[in-house]
Amino acid sequence: MKLNKVFDTASDIDIKTIMFDSRKECPESIFFAMKGKINDGHKFIDMAIRNGAVCIVHSDEIADKKDGVVYIRCEDVTDAYVSFCNAYYDYPTDKLNMIGITGTNGKTTIAWIIRDIISRFDKCGYIGTMGYSYDGEVKDSNMNLTSPKSDELFRIAREMLDHGCKALVLEASSEGLLTHRLDQVSFSTAVFNNLTGDHFDIHGTMENYFEAKCLLFDKLRDGGKAIINIDDEYGLRLMDICKSAKVTYALDKEADYQAVNVKLYPDHSEFDLLYRGNSYHINTNMSARFNIYNLLAVIAVLNENGYGIEKIMPYLENVELTPGRCQLIKAGQDFNVVVDYAFTPNSFDKVFSFAESITEKGHKIIAVFGASGDRDHLRRPGTAKIADVRADTVILSFDDPSTEDMMEILIDLKSYFSRLDPEIILDRIEAINKAVSLCEEGDTLLLLGKGNDKFFLCANGRVPYISDEVAVKEAISKKLAEKIEG
Repeated sequence: MKLNKVFDTASDIDIKTIMFDSRKECPESIFFAMKGKINDGHKFIDMAIRNGAVCIVHSDEIADKKDGVVYIRCEDVTDAYVSFCNAYYDYPTDKLNMIGITGTNGKTTIAWIIRDIISRFDKCGYIGTMGYSYDGEVKDSNMNLTSPKSDELFRIAREMLDHGCKALVLEASSEGLLTHRLDQVSFSTAVFNNLTGDHFDIHGTMENYFEAKCLLFDKLRDGGKAIINIDDEYGLRLMDICKSAKVTYALDKEADYQAVNVKLYPDHSEFDLLYRGNSYHINTNMSARFNIYNLLAVIAVLNENGYGIEKIMPYLENVELTPGRCQLIKAGQDFNVVVDYAFTPNSFDKVFSFAESITEKGHKIIAVFGASGDRDHLRRPGTAKIADVRADTVILSFDDPSTEDMMEILIDLKSYFSRLDPEIILDRIEAINKAVSLCEEGDTLLLLGKGNDKFFLCANGRVPYISDEVAVKEAISKKLAEKIEG
């Protein structure tokens, strides 16, 4: 791309790519000297030039300028970076039906199901916690961020557009919104599912967290729609703030899309959907009350985007469930096993409520979980206290320590228990085997925190892990084999 097509400069130098890491060779590239919480990109300008940068975008004065390099000084380097990335990939999100999902819980489930059902009619892409996907397959499940950086976001959107996608469903994280990753992306639809205490390490307060979520709704296009859960107190606040057209959903309040006569079962749910004076009986393989909210959001998005309720109802009966989200494991055992990504107090509350709904009186709830390092430590007392009150047995085990010591994390987590005395088994596979050995007929085993992750985040990066699903299936197989031999 010619530099003068984006910037007010006489230079028509041709930029071949965008350099994000100054340590890596990147010929004929442009480098943006952005300032972050820890690093200042201005410190790496010389390294960027040595590795192939032919244009430097900066905000501070540069005394020692190199010959043959174009320097562009601007007040906001991050804004310039986003603008260039968008232009470099020829404004791909402007040409897609962009659907953004935000909220503390449920983003992945809602986005994943919308992607699946739209794909029955039109090509649809997805970007979020599961990576990015289109054409029925996950192209990359190893992205480090729920909402990727601008160069990656626009590159992926361009790839999807070039492969014929008409729509893109994107999980909009509060951190992604706050750090401008979604700047210059305009949405046709934005969903607010809920807001509970989390990410205080990033936002500091609930008010800041809420304000970050609200940024998504400032990005709605003319004629765009905000789809809001009004059973949530912050959803009600958003109703007063949002200037775009608003569509509501709820269980407990009258709403545009309301679920009534809800019946929950271990492996499915039923409810009546009320919409504009009509009632539709919904039978779905999704279980748990929180998933009814997720499904209402899905229905509202699809219907508001032209995929009518009658048209989509057949696909609601057996939706493609998101791996690791309230995932029931059936491997021939006579007890319940649930794998869930839950790692916040609110998500613990919801998954324990589900466990209680499927566990008959007189049977046990056993939980295996840990806590991540380098994140919001205020989650730990909350998750521990919920498990302390509502579980019968808890085993604390390996999670994502990052730069912290995992054993110290688990000792800290254990200190918040008062009723139970959790056992610490550092090896997660060993912990799952122990938990399975404790399960009797009718019990419920919860494996929390890792979901479908096939790695642990450690100080030196990602360490491979077989996943909770595989680990528990192997443990169940071993237990069943021993039972037959016995």
